[in-house]
Amino acid sequence: MIIVDTNVILSFLLVDGITRKLIVSNKDLFIAPEHCFDELWENRKRWNRHELSEDTLREIVNEVKRIFIMPIEDEVYVKHTNEARELIEDSDDVPLVALAMSVDNEGIWTYNKKHFDNKKLKARVSVLTTKDMLERYPLRDL
Repeated sequence: MIIVDTNVILSFLLVDGITRKLIVSNKDLFIAPEHCFDELWENRKRWNRHELSEDTLREIVNEVKRIFIMPIEDEVYVKHTNEARELIEDSDDVPLVALAMSVDNEGIWTYNKKHFDNKKLKARVSVLTTKDMLERYPLRDL
């Protein structure tokens, strides 16, 4: 399993590029804390460039959750939340780190690697870039 950050989900939604190709090609591989989808939804006015209706946006996000990126409820990782808070500064990233400490996974895929640049954190959690993902899961059509 690969844990995806909100910024990866947003890229999947907005750009028909490598991120989307990786996720579509490996759709049984990705999970994210439900918090990431909540964060995405809370910021929808900033990224909804085409001004889609709330219903349409909800359908799209639900489709992503149903087919491509499985949301994980906080009950799965809540026991590691306090420890995660000590390892990462950005409170929005705490659920990602707590989830990574709670389930077997290959790491957290994020575009904000600098948020995760901490020796104590790196000792506990793997952080993956898109380059790392392409090395692990090469795309045949590129």
